[in-house]
Amino acid sequence: MRTPLLPAALCAALGLPAAAPAWAESPVRIEGVDRDTRTAILDLLPDRDAPESLFDAERIAEEAAARALAWLRSEGYYAATVTPLASETPPSAQLAIALGPRFTFAAPQIEWRGAPPTQDVARDVDTALAPIAAGGPARAALVLQAEGDAIAALQHSGYAEAAAQERRVVVDHASAEVAVEFRLSAGERVRLGRLRAEPSDVLRPGFVDDLQNWQTGDVYSPDAMARLRRDLTATGAISTVSTSLAAPSEDGSRDVVAAIEPARRNAYELGVSYSTTEGAGLQAEWTRRNLTGRADSLTLAATLAEMQQGVSVALTRPHAAGLGHAATFGASADREMLEAYTRQGIALFASVDASTRLRTATSYGLRLSADEYDDVSGDITDAIVLSGFADWRHDTSEFSLDPRDGAITEFRIEPSVSTGDETLAFVRATAEARAYESFGANDRLTLAARARAGWLEAVSGSADDVPPDRRFYAGGGGSVRGYEYNSIYPAERDLLGLSPGGQGVVEGSVEARWRFDDRWGAAAFVDAGTAFDDWGEASDLSWGAGFGARYDLGFAPLRIDVAFPLDENESSDDFALYISLGQAF
Repeated sequence: MRTPLLPAALCAALGLPAAAPAWAESPVRIEGVDRDTRTAILDLLPDRDAPESLFDAERIAEEAAARALAWLRSEGYYAATVTPLASETPPSAQLAIALGPRFTFAAPQIEWRGAPPTQDVARDVDTALAPIAAGGPARAALVLQAEGDAIAALQHSGYAEAAAQERRVVVDHASAEVAVEFRLSAGERVRLGRLRAEPSDVLRPGFVDDLQNWQTGDVYSPDAMARLRRDLTATGAISTVSTSLAAPSEDGSRDVVAAIEPARRNAYELGVSYSTTEGAGLQAEWTRRNLTGRADSLTLAATLAEMQQGVSVALTRPHAAGLGHAATFGASADREMLEAYTRQGIALFASVDASTRLRTATSYGLRLSADEYDDVSGDITDAIVLSGFADWRHDTSEFSLDPRDGAITEFRIEPSVSTGDETLAFVRATAEARAYESFGANDRLTLAARARAGWLEAVSGSADDVPPDRRFYAGGGGSVRGYEYNSIYPAERDLLGLSPGGQGVVEGSVEARWRFDDRWGAAAFVDAGTAFDDWGEASDLSWGAGFGARYDLGFAPLRIDVAFPLDENESSDDFALYISLGQAF
């Protein structure tokens, strides 16, 4: 006997497991299946109080039976029977299940509605349908997944309007087989024309042309459309964007229309931080978006903290140096008051900054600064420094403020020329690696590790005459927690009347982060690091350890850490408290 199974039933059966949370508790007892199947069915059932009457028990059992039967069919048990049972003394609900055989797939069939695609693309579609292999378990989820993969294969080959029609699924109880016939429409293979944005008065036409990431005449690609949407929204000037294809032009190509909605022209940001070693801090920013019609932004920023005060202005031009690479021009004036020195200065800077969404990217730039130093050992009280930088970064993590998997590797080199009290040329280089791995149910536990090393070398002149703020230090919330900010460096330099800081630095951290639920979490960590003038001193590390709490604000975790310095001769306080947004690394 052959019984037709409607596609809507497949979809409904597949959707049921997601309808109730996995932590739902049900009073229903289930008999006749193994533990894994019983657990899967219980996860589908809504939270219910224990029945108080026979009527309650019957209602709960019948509801559970309907859900269980739908799920069993979606898993290929089309001959299964689920009998709802209820008792009155005491009131209880029960399911008696007889699974029967698990049905298997027959070889899938494809019916093309309209012209079929090219042979090579048709082979890609056949590959996408491979999970529906003859003899495999007839799970509804596999049917939906395979159909979606087939449409994706068509679209990635240029068939932008590929669609699935109503499929035909037949269950044969005599042979215990499920035959699936996919009905697909490929449509025409699309070649792309030009890009245009609507409304047309938001962005300059020249900037829109620069966003086009395909050559006119290229085959349609959903990846190109996705990248276009990301490139537009990443500017901050556009809040939402959707893409569509215009009618074919005379040459057969189809223009891409980006329907954009501008973001608010003015944006305001406010941030606060606190630590017992670095004091309280307040950061404020005002941004004027889409300043000249090319999604650029003008940002005024101010910092008011116990150790640092400053103001800056920056103009950022997205994609000005190629897609994913923004050009930034700016100026700043700031003052630092550290234990090692006090600095006040001004700077002009320009840079090309790669988007953080790029897996592998290079950033580079120039900076001209003029600084004065007070309360500092050594002879450097004035310095004018012209420095450049090149930064290479490879990032496989997913979320910068709370990474849970992947790794980040970064190398940075800064050649500089300094004049003022002393004239010299030097090169500063750093390398850093961070790794993240999550474990357990729902990836509740994340292990994070960080290692950083740096060194500066004088090309001409003496490394001892490098300005104090360009030398290396360790200690503080982003370094070795528990110690004063930038307090770890060779102490003998102060005694010898030399500029503070080390010629090199090494740091490392290991942190375990546990999430109790979607909001609350905890962490335990160990940090180590030192700054030095000779690599033979690099193993003389200062250690810190501690624990903390995390609260997920939705966009970033609120971090509260308590850290303890472990050096016996350290003059720091017994502990340090840090409160800020985002993980320590």
